[in-house]
Amino acid sequence: MKKLLFILFVIAAAAVPSVAMMANWPTSIVGTWQGVANQANVKLIIKSQGTVGECEAITGTMTNLPSGGDSNIQGFYCRSTGRLTFVRKDINNNSTFQSYSGSLADIGPELRMAGTFGEVNFVGHLGDYGFFFEKRE
Repeated sequence: MKKLLFILFVIAAAAVPSVAMMANWPTSIVGTWQGVANQANVKLIIKSQGTVGECEAITGTMTNLPSGGDSNIQGFYCRSTGRLTFVRKDINNNSTFQSYSGSLADIGPELRMAGTFGEVNFVGHLGDYGFFFEKRE
């Protein structure tokens, strides 16, 4: 009897779709996002999003607020999973100094993303930090 109940439980659990499968991710993340990366207030502007492939290329800029320090971003967004990854590059010499990996929240009243980023080329501040952005425009 226990074996039969276990088999029925496994079948029932397999039949229920997971939360990730039911999520409704945004089709586009182009626009202005604002939030925090570690202890810095940041504005992220995603200027373009590709249309080809499972994961689509994204490009844009990122700026620390209020101090400035524009930098370019380049990466990809997977609309089927809500995952995104991008690198932050020095605007003058194109060298990568941060690498971001995160997820978007399901579509709701506000569009949000969060994850972690690593300092990869900045003496004295190497490590992993958190980020959180909310779409403004």
